[in-house]
Amino acid sequence: MGSAVYIGRWLKPVRELVTRLGPELASRPVWMFSSGPVGDPPKPSDDPVDAATAVAATGAREHRVFAGHVDKDTLGFAERAMVRTFRAAVGDFRDWEEIRGWAGDIDAQLRTIPPVSARSKMAGTSDRTTDPARIPACRSNPAKDKRA
Repeated sequence: MGSAVYIGRWLKPVRELVTRLGPELASRPVWMFSSGPVGDPPKPSDDPVDAATAVAATGAREHRVFAGHVDKDTLGFAERAMVRTFRAAVGDFRDWEEIRGWAGDIDAQLRTIPPVSARSKMAGTSDRTTDPARIPACRSNPAKDKRA
């Protein structure tokens, strides 16, 4: 689970998703990421203010911050003003090799976790909280969501 970061915060729909589903997500393997710092070196260097709360609410195994992307041609008036005010660097600073490496690490860790049905049998219970069908998908459309 992850979010773009604007002015040090995750997008509102992602924050709301964590609030709504945090307890259910805590029973599943979760990794979190933030995409936002720009420049060389990427700034800001601090974690988003929402990250620690989201990790605690979901029991995420890890939170990783990746450099982001700022394309002035896609920004609205207010966003362009923020880029100027904060002197944010413009460009694509994402390190795709780092991102792929992290995804590969997650894949390797997930392969060591027994499937839900096996965990339920080992515990002698029906594990409803980890049943994927019981966790609703996030249906927000990032293209239509207002940035928070």
